[in-house]
Amino acid sequence: MLLRTDVRETDASDWGDVEVSFGDFRETKRRIHEVLRSVKSNKYVFLGGDHTTTFFIVSFFGEKIRNYVHLDAHADFEDEYLGSKFNHDCVLRRVGEILGWDKIKLIGLRSVSEKALSDLEAYGVEYYTIYDILDNRNILGDVLSKADYISIDMDVFDPAFAPEVSNPEPFGLDPNELFLVINKINPTIVDLVEVVPKDINSITSILAASILREIIIVMDKK
Repeated sequence: MLLRTDVRETDASDWGDVEVSFGDFRETKRRIHEVLRSVKSNKYVFLGGDHTTTFFIVSFFGEKIRNYVHLDAHADFEDEYLGSKFNHDCVLRRVGEILGWDKIKLIGLRSVSEKALSDLEAYGVEYYTIYDILDNRNILGDVLSKADYISIDMDVFDPAFAPEVSNPEPFGLDPNELFLVINKINPTIVDLVEVVPKDINSITSILAASILREIIIVMDKK
């Protein structure tokens, strides 16, 4: 739509689903890595699921990722949550441990614990709150244009547009802000996570599908 291209004309294919082994983190990681070893592609789009999906992907590609951008309402930077180091509230911290703190960026922050915020600053993680984005309209496009991995938690968007997510937060991003800069991106990996639809007409699912459509078109053109 935005780029006057039909997504059906792109060189994209669906490689199906990976069945999660609930409660068995290591087995799920093994299954995902096994599938990734069999898929030979230059570019990838992944759908979740819980945001821990991202950890499995980053742990596979590792040092091939040079600039990771995390779009999220939350910091996801706790060292552990409910006794676990591998869950949606810790994923950015685990990603930083793999890639290095200088290779990760957080965009859209508006809900964070005092400890997580302190740790973000102590580790030197580059982050932008939703208010930074609203104050400077160039930030979103500039940061995303340099990313080779973009992870999108749908709760980065305001609940008026995406209410059916795991942890909705008010005062979020307007999807139009993303669509206006989407032609600037050039990632090799994208994931989109945390959609929790209640029915087939879910506006959150429709928005997620529209975002994916445009991202796939952009990735195919570059």
